[in-house]
Amino acid sequence: MTLNKLKSWRTFSFVLWIIVTTLVLTTMPNLDQLVKDKGQITTPKTEQSYIANEMIKQMDKQRGEKYDIIVVFSSGSKKALTSKQKGQIVSVINKLKAKQKQLGINEIVSHLDSKEIEKQLVSKDNTTVLTQISIDKKHGDISKVAQEINLTIKTKDVKTYLTGSDLINNDFTKSTQEGVKKTEVIAIIFIVVVLILVFRSPIVPIISLLTVGVSYLVSLGAIAQLVDKFNFPFSNFTQVFLVVVLFGVGTDYNILLFTRFKEELSKQRNVHSAVKATFQSAGKTVLYSGLAVFIGFASLLLANFKLYQATSGVAIGVGVLLLVLITLNPFFMVLLGKGMFYPIRKFEGHGESGGAPRRRFRR
Repeated sequence: MTLNKLKSWRTFSFVLWIIVTTLVLTTMPNLDQLVKDKGQITTPKTEQSYIANEMIKQMDKQRGEKYDIIVVFSSGSKKALTSKQKGQIVSVINKLKAKQKQLGINEIVSHLDSKEIEKQLVSKDNTTVLTQISIDKKHGDISKVAQEINLTIKTKDVKTYLTGSDLINNDFTKSTQEGVKKTEVIAIIFIVVVLILVFRSPIVPIISLLTVGVSYLVSLGAIAQLVDKFNFPFSNFTQVFLVVVLFGVGTDYNILLFTRFKEELSKQRNVHSAVKATFQSAGKTVLYSGLAVFIGFASLLLANFKLYQATSGVAIGVGVLLLVLITLNPFFMVLLGKGMFYPIRKFEGHGESGGAPRRRFRR
């Protein structure tokens, strides 16, 4: 391949990754919604608990069409509820019944229904009272439903809470997404610090973050499309694993490639030769190591437990990462050359075998 063709190919790869990344970001399905719809961790279909749950769903066809929410009324201390507080709880329950249609409530079960139910819904120390409500899912998202109920049950002297499996799953999803954002920030800060300490240059961390960031965004978009269109295994933790593995492994591979490139700059006649020598040596190491990681995560697709299956999406991320490293990194290496390691101007090569002298270059 001639020098001009090599330059054209590297420029083409840079433009191609810009187009791919833009396309992925503009067409990516809503991740939060995907996590809610298809990201819940379930037991294998062969397990007795799963089979029993399916039987219950068949018996109660409305079970999957409603939110089961428990309203908790508490005195807020170890003291029993006073008559005034109990009166306020009754007022709240009556308010829920009055707004039943407005709030999309199908059924309300409270301690006011019968003495037998009162024994089940009122604690023995009289500090807590529970009320069970069922809300039609057509009424809206669980977050919206919870907000409306909270506004209705809010009262002055009684502490009120909402709980239930749907609310717990929703809160778990929110906390996971928030955790992903924090992980991204921590990973970026860690990478910048490590790369600056290793290369003593502010440019190398930017290039590394750019290449790893592109691989992360493209792979995340690809996984989201597979989940949305083909029900690819997905969970709350898929994005977390993707961030940790790609930013960790990607930075490690970049350190290896850039270190080798820095050495080759002092040995080779020009930048193009240095890039070629870098990928002939360190490039093979990165490829073999990446393939091992790819195979390891891809094999998890054969597991029975959904959480393990969902982590197989990281294999897609590793595959994209390898493509980015062998196509996008050379572009920046050729474009910047020794300027990638600014402000360092002195490049010393390792001595050749047989005691050959080191060659030194100053920019």
